[in-house]
Amino acid sequence: LILFQKGQTTTPPPFEIFFCFGEEWPDQKPKEKKLITVQVVPVAARLLLEMFSGELSWSADSIPLQISHPDLKDKMVEQFKELHQLWQNQQQLPPAVPAQPEPG
Repeated sequence: LILFQKGQTTTPPPFEIFFCFGEEWPDQKPKEKKLITVQVVPVAARLLLEMFSGELSWSADSIPLQISHPDLKDKMVEQFKELHQLWQNQQQLPPAVPAQPEPG
C-alpha cells in the first residue's frame, strides 16, 4: 500500500479475501464456477486504499456492518485482555525451580 501511495507501483495491493466451501480450491475451475464462494473485503484496507488513491467512494456511515451477538464480541475482547495480562505476568516471573525432595 505504501509503494502504491508513493507511486512506486501502478497496481494497488489485493485486499479481498476469497473462501470456497465444499470444493477444493484453487484448482482448474475459476472461482465463479464454484458452488459456494465468499468474498470478504476488509473495510479498513479498502478505506486506506481509497484514501491514498483519492477515490473515496463511500462514507463510513454507509458501511452495512452488523454484529450478530454484541455480547460475544465484548466477551472476546475481555478474554483477549485477560490472556494478554496473563502473558505479561508470565514474562515477569523468574524461571521455575524444581522442588527438592525432602530427606526422609
